[in-house]
Amino acid sequence: MIIDDVLKDKKSVAIAGHVRPDGDCVGSCLGLFNYIRKEFPEIEVYVYLDPIPKTFGFLKSAGNIRRVNTYEDRSFDLFVSLDCGDLSRLGDAAHYFKKAKHTLCVDHHLSNDSFADMNFVEPEASSTCELIGNMMRKEAIDADIAACLYTGMVTDTGVFQYSCTHRSTMEFAGFLMDTGIDYSYIVDHVFFEKSIESLKIMGIAINKAKQYLDGKVIASFVTGEDMKQVGAFPRHMEGIVSTLRSVRGTRVAFFLYENLDGSYKGSARAFGDDVNLAELAAKYGGGGHAKAAGFTVQGDPESFIEKLVADVAAIYQEKNV
Repeated sequence: MIIDDVLKDKKSVAIAGHVRPDGDCVGSCLGLFNYIRKEFPEIEVYVYLDPIPKTFGFLKSAGNIRRVNTYEDRSFDLFVSLDCGDLSRLGDAAHYFKKAKHTLCVDHHLSNDSFADMNFVEPEASSTCELIGNMMRKEAIDADIAACLYTGMVTDTGVFQYSCTHRSTMEFAGFLMDTGIDYSYIVDHVFFEKSIESLKIMGIAINKAKQYLDGKVIASFVTGEDMKQVGAFPRHMEGIVSTLRSVRGTRVAFFLYENLDGSYKGSARAFGDDVNLAELAAKYGGGGHAKAAGFTVQGDPESFIEKLVADVAAIYQEKNV
């Protein structure tokens, strides 16, 4: 699918991604936004996202991101959903999706239910940034667009170390590097740099971590009180579950943190093919990828972790792992 063909004869386009946008979501949305502004200046284009982490503020057009006006009765010629597995994950932007004349979904979540008119879903892809980037004309991708796409690829592959990284991923990343982006800065800035709040809340999470099933599973959680104690917010939780998964012998890692409404946002990471996390998360209303998924649950976090561990134990027993 070539994005130029989809944009043909369109006069207005809305772009949006999932709630609580991460690097792949922000990068793909801004990458496409900049591409349209550059190659199709006649199109009226807007990008709608929840407030993005300050880390991504260096990307071109980050200041053009808008919030949805749910009272606005507007019908876009095309609505593009990026890095979003289902309609509910669009949040308020679903207001424009439902009114749009045409809809396109580009995504790499295994749990995607193909909710748009046109769907380009590749669960094996490293990132939505890689997918949308390969839908663009290569000669039209300048350094500004490339920086957005590279950012999403770096964050969703863990700097090209996760199993979702393929030869095609590295080849496309190399192409983006050749546009003149400051790739060293991007990697350091979006992946390795941490705030003091991030380090403090990670310390609490590590101290609370427990191992299960002979060390195959590790899990931790932080409460709203823990977060308040060190001045941490949801944006400071990035990377904690991956750090837990890095413990030697770990096959599955879970991390939960408390939301303002008392619910808990959960993240899961896996090593190997023992457990399909997308299927496990779906059991609790979540979704994602086979080796990286998320969910939101109510109740006591320790009790829920026990449920997750029991789920994994059942899978291991069935597979005789």
